[in-house]
Amino acid sequence: MYKGKKKWIFVVIILVIVGYYYFLNPYEQKDFFISCPFYKITGYQCPGCGSQRAFHELLHFHFLEALKQNELFLLAIPYFLIVFYTSFNKEKYQKLRQFLLGDKTLLILLIFIILFGIIRNL
Repeated sequence: MYKGKKKWIFVVIILVIVGYYYFLNPYEQKDFFISCPFYKITGYQCPGCGSQRAFHELLHFHFLEALKQNELFLLAIPYFLIVFYTSFNKEKYQKLRQFLLGDKTLLILLIFIILFGIIRNL
């Protein structure tokens, strides 16, 4: 498939997802959103619980409410944006990508995510 066409398909998919979360409210229209199986089974919030609500609040510029829903979601945004941005020119950002996606960094992120999941349920 033509490389430019792939980018436009990706852009359209992102716009559809953003529109979905902008116009539908996860607080009121729970049937249209994925519920957390971990929370349903255990009653504890996983590290991702509240991310959909946080994304909805973020799209409406309610930053403090988004932070209340899931702090980790907001903290992860810069990391993923940098990884996404550097993916377009991998040769230029090779060392940065090796650091961001290296084994040590991913292990630290995994430990941080697990600790966040434990601490938010205390």
